[in-house]
Amino acid sequence: MAISRRFVPTLQELRALDAVARHKSISAAARELNVSQPTISYHIKQLEERWDVKLFRMNGRNLEQTELVQDILSEVSAINNGIENLSFLLASQTARKQLTIGIAPSLASIMLAPRLAEFSALHPNVAIRISAANRFVDFAEEKLDVALRLLPKPEGDLGASPLIPLPQERMRVVCAPSYLETMTGEPIAPHSAPVELFANADFIHEDEAFHWQKYLEAYWPDFSGQMVPQLTFNNTDLILQSAIAGRGFAILRDLYVIDALNAGTLIEPFRETLPCQRAFQFVLPETSIPSAQVWDFINWLSTEMQAMHIR
Repeated sequence: MAISRRFVPTLQELRALDAVARHKSISAAARELNVSQPTISYHIKQLEERWDVKLFRMNGRNLEQTELVQDILSEVSAINNGIENLSFLLASQTARKQLTIGIAPSLASIMLAPRLAEFSALHPNVAIRISAANRFVDFAEEKLDVALRLLPKPEGDLGASPLIPLPQERMRVVCAPSYLETMTGEPIAPHSAPVELFANADFIHEDEAFHWQKYLEAYWPDFSGQMVPQLTFNNTDLILQSAIAGRGFAILRDLYVIDALNAGTLIEPFRETLPCQRAFQFVLPETSIPSAQVWDFINWLSTEMQAMHIR
């Protein structure tokens, strides 16, 4: 037997050899590999001619392995299994993965949605699924990979981190520039409105929240005007849109107003701000290890949030 060292069998030939050896049949090997019987026979013939050996002999109605096949079959099977494993690994690495994110509806529409195209450009193989809900949801039931939730701030002097990007957010009083001009009779610069404007202002309220009371108690405790709630919403997005539409003063946290302030659709009439009692924090499931794409999303969005500032 003279086997040429330069001859390297093809994957199709090795798969045919392995299948015929296991099934002891050309037809059964053809069915497994989803090819014709002549194709299997051709691959076996090519190997026999190149190696100048007989690979199988007839034993009744079945094919019997020769000694050479018995010697090399474990190596052939290992090569085929290695190729299959490599194909599966490559497919799993390049397949489009779905990342499910739990987030409050207002934060999703105001801050996240306008920025998602950037994340998709950086990670084109990650498909995003947003599960927007104000209530706390179960990670397993909603199949969440990560959630961004508004939670009480941990004690201590917190600095920004990937999991708590903006621990020192502030509440700001905002309104449409046109509304402020109507109130003052002329355009005025940000942070320069007189406190007397509160006496005739329309206040946009958040349902079951006391931001206005805390703000006035902190900075203008002598204010004696009536804070009749002309508009009350249980959705921050509606509060923001009503303020932009010129319906009155709103008090909202940084993440909700910075884009509008930078775009000029809102103005900040007063310099005084109120510290937020809670902070948005990333929460991970306790029963599984976060994937690389989860950390990619956390680090990306944390960077985006920390870069938000009033220009």
